[in-house]
Amino acid sequence: MQFSIQEKDLIRRITNHIRQKLELQVILTATAAELRSFLEVDRVKICKFNPDGSGQVIAESVDNNHLPSVLGLIFPGDEIPPKIRELYVKVRVRSIVNVDTKEIGQSALYNSETEETISKEIRYRSVDPCHLEYLTAMGVKSSLVLPILHDEQLWGLLACHHSQPRSIPESEVETMQMVVDQLSIAIAQSTFLNQAPERATREATIKNIVTLLHSLSSIEFQPALAQAVIAFGGSAGRLCIRNEALALQDGYVKSFADCLEASSNHLKVYVYGKQPVMPELAKYPLIEQYSIWQEHYKSHNYDVWAISDIYQIHELRFLQVALQSTKIRSILMIPLLYRQELLGYLSISRDDVEKETLWAGESDPDRRQLYPRQSFNAWRESKKTQPREWTVEEIELADEIGKQFASAVHEHELHQQLHTLNTNLESQVQDGKTKLQQSTKLQQALLDVVANIQACVDLDTIFQTAIKQVCQLLQAERVSIRRFLKDGSDEFSSDFEVASPEWSNLSLLGINTLWNDTYLQKTQGEPDRNNEAFAVDDIYKIGFIPSDIEILDQYHIKAFAIAPIVVGEKLWGLLAAYQHSQPRHWHSSEIKFLSQMAAQLGVAIQQAELIARSCQQANALQNATQQKQALLRVFTKMRQSIHFPTQNTEFEDF
Repeated sequence: MQFSIQEKDLIRRITNHIRQKLELQVILTATAAELRSFLEVDRVKICKFNPDGSGQVIAESVDNNHLPSVLGLIFPGDEIPPKIRELYVKVRVRSIVNVDTKEIGQSALYNSETEETISKEIRYRSVDPCHLEYLTAMGVKSSLVLPILHDEQLWGLLACHHSQPRSIPESEVETMQMVVDQLSIAIAQSTFLNQAPERATREATIKNIVTLLHSLSSIEFQPALAQAVIAFGGSAGRLCIRNEALALQDGYVKSFADCLEASSNHLKVYVYGKQPVMPELAKYPLIEQYSIWQEHYKSHNYDVWAISDIYQIHELRFLQVALQSTKIRSILMIPLLYRQELLGYLSISRDDVEKETLWAGESDPDRRQLYPRQSFNAWRESKKTQPREWTVEEIELADEIGKQFASAVHEHELHQQLHTLNTNLESQVQDGKTKLQQSTKLQQALLDVVANIQACVDLDTIFQTAIKQVCQLLQAERVSIRRFLKDGSDEFSSDFEVASPEWSNLSLLGINTLWNDTYLQKTQGEPDRNNEAFAVDDIYKIGFIPSDIEILDQYHIKAFAIAPIVVGEKLWGLLAAYQHSQPRHWHSSEIKFLSQMAAQLGVAIQQAELIARSCQQANALQNATQQKQALLRVFTKMRQSIHFPTQNTEFEDF
């Protein structure tokens, strides 16, 4: 199709506007003015669609003497049926309406089947009566509407209105199509230019968060959370991750899901801004513990969940109650995923807003009567506590920020695990060092007793030294030596008992007290017959009979450890350590030391008995020798006092 000089000039002027002016609003306003002048119509308007489907007039050129201005007014989205919107996008249909002839002409720009550009004559048919009433209410006799597309989406409409009947030739339609194509270029250009500062702001936000999470000497979750909330214009935020100190318990690392099911102590939460107040009867103290989040992500599709209005989701009723004291209306739930492992949740909350809309005429809320709008006078509607929709750009930013937080949480957990491992290693080394020192002290104590035994120190001194060392090295509150009697009872000796200072005022177990130990009588010292020590961490958990418990309570004994003192093959007595203040766990090294000390005491007793027998035998031998010598002296004296005759004399007598 050949274009006239006037048409070419129009396209050139509009193109120059696009090239010279960077502001889209200026381009659109100039285009509307150029078109109205070229077409000689009463009004040219450019309407942009909002995300909710409604359309707002953002540019206009109008002859106020014939048609009123509708600049800035918003038209409800349901005034353009979905089928018409679909035709606008698929075939880019252009519509011409003549109110007087009651006809609508349509011309498609593309073939929906072949997707090829076509140019056909305008086809006319009868127009819907409702559409006629709608235009008549606007004071329009003829109308031409073309869709404006951007990124294959319906961006808006270019509409030409005239208050008088007017024929619109195909050439004007094609000229306006050229203008619309230029507007699509201008919109793309403006979008790109507007995205540059948005990208810069977005990159700066991510950079600040990255610095706080990765570039400093320590990971700063709290200020990073604050930066994230500010980036979205939010009012509050939460970061919920595992509490590594508890997640490492029980010999394995609990997953984040396991921590959610466990107590809230297994979770660590950083907060910013005003937080929900959970009711006293709430099932969980943390909002992240409720199953709605796990149910939403059970398919493991961990995308950002943008909730525009929490009061429109029934499953969030627990959160609705908790947020009644706040103005929070919208939430971005960002799962923190690292290599397909969920590490936590980052949530951003946004308050409700007061929304004011300037409608093109007051709409009837009773939609049972779908009559066309009778008036397009401006009608201002004010709505309080309205949610703010999350934009695509905000959701993309949330995804990027979530990745940074997930990486930082993973790094933090590795650091915590390494720190715990190092702490455990240091603790093990220190424990080993302490145990070695303790073992050295125990062995030295045994050597001291052995040295005393070898030096033939008296038994009382050996006993006194032994019980003092046992009491000090085991840090027992009392140590005593018990000796068995022939009737099965055992006897404490006050001479061989020592107590720590805080228990020194307690009545001694000694003073030759007889203790009929039914447990030992019943077992006949069975644990000791095999030279084995016997330890009780808690007297109330070992299964003692009431009479034994009563005796132990009488002496305030809560725990004890005993080792047999064996002389030869005979059970001589017991070396016992007692705890009065509370139950105590006896370590194997302590029981072994007690057993070794008892064994040495047995050796000392046996040696003492041998020495005593040797002394007795020596004394007996000495006594026998003295008796023999005495007899010999007596015999000698007797012999000297008696005269015996010689042999010859004896014969002579005979």
